[in-house]
Amino acid sequence: MAQGFSAVFRKRAPIEQAYILLLLIVAISVVTTIVNRRFVNPTNIINIFQQIAVLGIVASGVGMLLVSGHVDISVGSQVSLLGVIFAMLIQKILGLPEGNVAPWRQTFVYPIAFALTFGIGALVGFVNGVTVVKSRANSFIISLGFMSAYHGLALLVTGGASYMLFGRFETLGRGRLFHYLPISILFFLGVVILSYLILKYFRYGRFLYAIGSNRRAAHVSGINTDRVVIRAYTVVGILNALAAIILISRVGSALATTGDAYALDALASVIVGGVALSGGKGGALNIFLGVVLIGLIGNALIIMNVNPYARDLVIGLIIIAAVTLSQLSESRS
Repeated sequence: MAQGFSAVFRKRAPIEQAYILLLLIVAISVVTTIVNRRFVNPTNIINIFQQIAVLGIVASGVGMLLVSGHVDISVGSQVSLLGVIFAMLIQKILGLPEGNVAPWRQTFVYPIAFALTFGIGALVGFVNGVTVVKSRANSFIISLGFMSAYHGLALLVTGGASYMLFGRFETLGRGRLFHYLPISILFFLGVVILSYLILKYFRYGRFLYAIGSNRRAAHVSGINTDRVVIRAYTVVGILNALAAIILISRVGSALATTGDAYALDALASVIVGGVALSGGKGGALNIFLGVVLIGLIGNALIIMNVNPYARDLVIGLIIIAAVTLSQLSESRS
């Protein structure tokens, strides 16, 4: 009887987590609207989703990886490094700011920049995954080392300087469909939907849950756990490349620290979304709601004229509360 109840609880946990997140989102929205009615303005709502688009893409990769019981806190440094590479390629190939280059350069600059950025992103993720798998060390410690390494590499590449695009590439970050819906939101939602389908219907998604729940049992059952984990890290790198391209398109320049903040925010979104740190639990819908909640809190603090430096304090407390509740829930089940 107790085992049956425990099984039902585990099955319902993600749904209940989604309900809790929805209630929190509604509660924050109501309170913020009471303080300032501009919050419910459609323009502000779209602005929120545009602001969290990059975060949502990064968090989707981190969330799927965490389902397998592994973590990557180097994602912020990866986004910074990949953003610098992308901006540097465009600036160098087009000879900006003058831009007086051969026509073939203007034709092939973006395909080259996209291909190299995504290729390096995949390589970075692959290297992370292989290192974690072969070293058998804790993925948190390994990714902590890579976070410092990628940050240092970004500084070496840039020499501490910034790379400007001079308005040459704004479509993905600032462009709008029908002059209303930001294109970056479409990429964000597309990644969320793809993540949902992978985790729910694809064999690869089932393998991630199996490895996160019990890696040894998954291996014994015939799953190539090392290959799946490496693939999960590679997916993180590819999504970070997409996030970096959209981010640089939006801000118009790249620094060695442009994407560093996304490491904490992505991890916060995933944990708040109910993905267990030990793996084997979580879903794309909950990750999406976690991202929305984190973005909502930041916007609400601005709308209510709260000191913007309080944002990190609030997010830190939310992470502590989410992890604590998750551990209590697992211990009771």
